[in-house]
Amino acid sequence: MQINKEHETETIKTSLKMNQKDWVKHFNNKNLKMISAPDIYTTAKKGNKTIMESLKKDFKESYIITSTQIKYNKKTLIAIITHDVDSKIAKPKKIKVKIPDLSGNLKEDSTTEKYLQALFNTKDSLSVILKTLKKFDNKRTIRLWTPTQSERSNKQVLSVGLCFGDFGWFCVFAGGWFDYGDGFSHGVIINSAKQRKSKRGNQK
Repeated sequence: MQINKEHETETIKTSLKMNQKDWVKHFNNKNLKMISAPDIYTTAKKGNKTIMESLKKDFKESYIITSTQIKYNKKTLIAIITHDVDSKIAKPKKIKVKIPDLSGNLKEDSTTEKYLQALFNTKDSLSVILKTLKKFDNKRTIRLWTPTQSERSNKQVLSVGLCFGDFGWFCVFAGGWFDYGDGFSHGVIINSAKQRKSKRGNQK
């Protein structure tokens, strides 16, 4: 798997900023997998400095919109996290988990640990997850944002984005409307039969 170094641009090098719904369509049309929350986490864990610097630049300028989507429940804290949502290149993965109400705070407990394990598709402990995210900027404070139960009753399908916020924050935001609001995103090259077929077709 290889994350593209630069976020998506138009031919004239105008940076593209879209919502999750439009990004998914964009990458499907290009036969690329869209970057997911686990892809970002794996990049930090492997310490890929070139890609990390590119992601950090985007975190500073805007959100990075991921292909990770959350379907919340109107009445309970149980939700379904889907990575690579609606992708035609990568098989989407669904994880059912309890997602606490986190209004920017970080509760270091088992519920938060299980939530972040599902969000980043890892078995790492909470301390390791936080240490890994800190690789992007050790001086920033990690802030977790999820909708309140009343907000979940109004809107259930939301997207996940990450950014460097004000006050020295590194925000993991799990409450963006998938069809509203925009940000940068990255394509991901994987060893996919569909991508290989597309590449052969382009070479003819």
